[in-house]
Amino acid sequence: MATQAKIGARKRLSHDDRRVQLLDTAAAIVRADGADGLTLARVAEMAGVTKPVAYQHFETRAGLLRALYLRVDAHQCEAARLAVDTHAGSLEQVAEILAESYVDCVLHIGKEYGTITAALSTFAEADAFLRAGRERYAKIYLEAFRAFVPLPPERGLMTMLGVIGAAEALAREVTANRLNRQDAIESIKGIMEGAVRANAPHAAGPGVATPFRSAPLQAAPEARRPHGKGDRQA
Repeated sequence: MATQAKIGARKRLSHDDRRVQLLDTAAAIVRADGADGLTLARVAEMAGVTKPVAYQHFETRAGLLRALYLRVDAHQCEAARLAVDTHAGSLEQVAEILAESYVDCVLHIGKEYGTITAALSTFAEADAFLRAGRERYAKIYLEAFRAFVPLPPERGLMTMLGVIGAAEALAREVTANRLNRQDAIESIKGIMEGAVRANAPHAAGPGVATPFRSAPLQAAPEARRPHGKGDRQA
């Protein structure tokens, strides 16, 4: 890995491409040796660049861990959005699609996500940062389910945070080979359906869609999000 990284380092890369290279190197270190072996100096050495380059991108070890977490988080959020974009025709189908995308995303990432999260948790400021990540994911779930069930926004968000906590626990069982993929998906799907039904309004008011629609509602304009991101060159 070191030889390939250093070959790549000899090429002049843009700021964004260099950051990707450094994050790839850091992720490889975490997979091989865990988070304890992760330092900016080692990332720089393995990537074939000088230490100041790594420090310029991440400043501290905590900054590097946050960047790794955000990359994994972005991957999970994108997987969830792609699942939502399939326009499932019922609450049950939404739950199945989201459960499957969550488990498959964790399996693709392997134990890397849990290792990074555990390492981040040792820093005092990590609680708010990690909660913000879970809330981003919860909002995607809430938007998907509200197309079929008019969940109250605040209560619905808390419900989705609980669902994600359960999904995380079951996904860890899969990565530890204590639970198979399909059983985890079925369990998460059941938890999602139960939580949504338990927190849905029992009766809709005038002009409000009744729960458990068979076709999705049109998303509100303010709920739509731009997908593009600008690129910055070094």
